[in-house]
Amino acid sequence: MSATEDAASGSAAGPRPVEGVPCGCDEAVERLWEYVDSELGALDQQRVEAHLEECAPCLEEEHIEVVLKQLVRRCCKEEAPAALRMRIHEQLTVLRLRTGTAPEV
Repeated sequence: MSATEDAASGSAAGPRPVEGVPCGCDEAVERLWEYVDSELGALDQQRVEAHLEECAPCLEEEHIEVVLKQLVRRCCKEEAPAALRMRIHEQLTVLRLRTGTAPEV
């Protein structure tokens, strides 16, 4: 199986990003929060963006996520206590270590 076929079909560890190969609807919707928050690596960002340019239903989902994020930002002006933020950060780090995914820089 070629890298392009592998990226298109996905694998047990998830699809591998291949430059010039947009992701499918499932991956695009699954990664919308990361896309909207600009938390994806450059290649993944480009793949999701390419898919959104070609898929009206996924683009609509992206617009819903953006509006939802704006509403949350407007309604939730309180900042979480430092201890809570630290606990969340620690748990996310543990989850990343367990799943073997390194944080993207």
